[in-house]
Amino acid sequence: MADEKEAQGAEAEATPRKKSKAMLFILIGVGILMLGGGGFFAYTKFLAQKPAPVPENQIESVQPEVIGAIYKLSAFTVNLADPKGKRYLKLQVELELENELAVELATKAEPKLRDMVIMLLTSLTFEDVMTPEGKIRIRDELLDRFNRIMRPEKVKNIYFTEFVVQ
Repeated sequence: MADEKEAQGAEAEATPRKKSKAMLFILIGVGILMLGGGGFFAYTKFLAQKPAPVPENQIESVQPEVIGAIYKLSAFTVNLADPKGKRYLKLQVELELENELAVELATKAEPKLRDMVIMLLTSLTFEDVMTPEGKIRIRDELLDRFNRIMRPEKVKNIYFTEFVVQ
């Protein structure tokens, strides 16, 4: 019996030691984290180099891009020049013009613009219109042709707001 009491006493003493060691490691960890945080704060607040101020004469004023007047052509639905079958292209085109005078000119020239778009699109095949490069090529070609018709005004950009191939 005496041996049992001694064994229980030894177990009781061992448990508080394990708890005290665990608590010691936790306190050391918290202390290290606090020292690290304090060191980081001190470095960033007092020792880090501050960026040199830029003189105002070197600061370029950033001008927001001005979007011109938008002219919307009615949708185009055309047959593609595809020998393997019947393929259709539905395209909605919007033009970004330089000014309101260009909008008036586009309104007057709309039949010419539509004819030119239809002639270009019907000469294309399915393979021409399905790749991103093909769409960029179509946009560039349309922009070039529109600017020839719209002289002296200028078409700044062309937007495809609908592009469906079936």
